[in-house]
Amino acid sequence: MADDKKIRLGALNVGEYSFWGIWAEALAPQGPFGASLFNMELTHCWDINPQLAVEFGEKYGCEVAAKYDGMLGKVDAIAFGGFYEVPWQHRLARPYVAAGVPTYLSRPFSYRLRDIDELLDLAAKHSTPLIATNVFEHFIQGAILKNRLPDIGVIKSVYGVCNSGEYPGHFHLPPLVLRVLGYDVDQVSLLTDDERECGYLQDTLLFKGDDDQPPFLATLHAGQNVPYAYLQVIGEKGKETIEMTRSPDARETLYHFFAPQLLDMQQTFQGKSFQPLDIIRKKTQVFLAGYYSHLEKGGAFTALDSVPVDWSPRHYKPGWIDESVFKS
Repeated sequence: MADDKKIRLGALNVGEYSFWGIWAEALAPQGPFGASLFNMELTHCWDINPQLAVEFGEKYGCEVAAKYDGMLGKVDAIAFGGFYEVPWQHRLARPYVAAGVPTYLSRPFSYRLRDIDELLDLAAKHSTPLIATNVFEHFIQGAILKNRLPDIGVIKSVYGVCNSGEYPGHFHLPPLVLRVLGYDVDQVSLLTDDERECGYLQDTLLFKGDDDQPPFLATLHAGQNVPYAYLQVIGEKGKETIEMTRSPDARETLYHFFAPQLLDMQQTFQGKSFQPLDIIRKKTQVFLAGYYSHLEKGGAFTALDSVPVDWSPRHYKPGWIDESVFKS
């Protein structure tokens, strides 16, 4: 897709608990920036709740698709914004990925390894650009911290905390940590009272290390009334820290937090991949290993490769999508 062509973007899952309420504001010419900062225009939308889709379409001037695959042939790319729909996301995305339509997958990407594997294989077969990220992965602070790591020598310990009340949707630290420290995670331990509404949550990643770097732990916490995100890496020669806060100005939040995500989305749709497909799988493995540790092993360390490909954690909203939608 040529860089100077306006990308016709289709929005799926625009109703409840969706990033689309934020992304659409940043993309809309009448939005808070006064003009679109991106080379994308929102032309179509769909939601499992038709009324919410109509309300979204009226607000942002886009056509409402009657069926989830009703945008085929009408858009240049699609983006999933919802959280509740993730267990069915691979099925919603399948016709678009098979048709070569560039696709953004909402976090946490998949609730089963078999489902994400099916979609990744389909993307590889049809050379479909695929991007699946957490908003924290796009923050410039992560790139700054990664560039400073050589200054602190061998890593001894990693500690982080972010403001979140649950694991699957808003515990954003693990993808950021992987982006900074690499993806060579061996095991995960998740300790929490309830991953869907937690009073406490500790997620510990064991990195394998190599000849120059012994194995090390990254201990990550979720809490309330804490910094939006704080991450410290301690090495034998010193330490490096990043801290992120949200501005009370909604325009600043859109610009600093979500504009980078949309830009990387746009570049992927134009053929400049943000990450290879195997990284999407590894991030899904880390997420599911944490879930498996909590639900099946009482918080014990769990090897990524030990999670069965057909195992799924409990859904945040069971039955959110009626299976009949795939038969019509």
